[in-house]
Amino acid sequence: MQLWVLIVDTFREARDRRIFWLMLLISVLTAALMASVTFYPDRVSLLFGLWDIRTTAFFTDQGLEPDRVGAVVVDGIMDNILGAYGVILLIIASAGFFPALLERGGVEVLVSKPLPRWQVYLGKYLGALFFVFVQAGVFVGLTFLVAGLQWKVWLPGYLLCIPLVVVLFSYLYCVTALVGVLTRSTVLAIVLTIISWIGFSGVQSLGDTFVMYPEWQQHRSMYRAVQIASWVVPKTSDFTYLARRWAGSANPVEVMPMPTGEGQTEIVQRAQAAEKAHMKRSAWLSVGSSLAFEAVIVALGMAYFCRRDL
Repeated sequence: MQLWVLIVDTFREARDRRIFWLMLLISVLTAALMASVTFYPDRVSLLFGLWDIRTTAFFTDQGLEPDRVGAVVVDGIMDNILGAYGVILLIIASAGFFPALLERGGVEVLVSKPLPRWQVYLGKYLGALFFVFVQAGVFVGLTFLVAGLQWKVWLPGYLLCIPLVVVLFSYLYCVTALVGVLTRSTVLAIVLTIISWIGFSGVQSLGDTFVMYPEWQQHRSMYRAVQIASWVVPKTSDFTYLARRWAGSANPVEVMPMPTGEGQTEIVQRAQAAEKAHMKRSAWLSVGSSLAFEAVIVALGMAYFCRRDL
């Protein structure tokens, strides 16, 4: 019960911040813009007919292709708005939870209840995840309904993106919480979390490069080091592939025209090989190994929080 009270208290703290309402506004505006789009056999109409894009990519002889529309929803909308910029905004909104907790007079009230310090840490941590769950639920729920009601394309698997966004956020927020406890600085927590995200994605991108250029695998020691590193760090880049797989959406290369100039075809083929390797990756292994990394970081933050002088 006390843990739940902490979770709710953290959610209320997030609700009182302007970014909470900004995220809700972004979700509503995104859904409204989606509602202004209509798919036709020979074009896509935007902004209620104010702008047309000539394309036949979304229709076949059988009619509108749900998997190709799903690619727009997953890769074009959800991944870019919520999975990238949205997560950054969510990190900014929640980065101050632990520094604020450690301010004079803040933590003393909590630890004098009596309440174990580890429970205080865990409550604030889970409260941040609950905050993200609500925001992801609103965004995914609204875009899901618009795709179904406006475009007549229902993607039930797309709803699994709600917990997937929470998991992606948790990969990063473990770093935010740890830095917040170590430094009591919200700014440092935000900056180091974004740097960590770039590092996690960079390791995976390097692994993809070895897939795209198999001849590089001749450097055995480097190849093995990259493979190990890519499995140790959280698989943040797998977010898009898992969302695409669960929603049943097509690969964007099936919808968007690819360059066909000299040398470009080979690059596209190599990129497709890396995409296929990602799509075949076990979701359980990807998420499980990432959560193992997160558990270690959370344990470190919790241990320091329990031992430090407040």
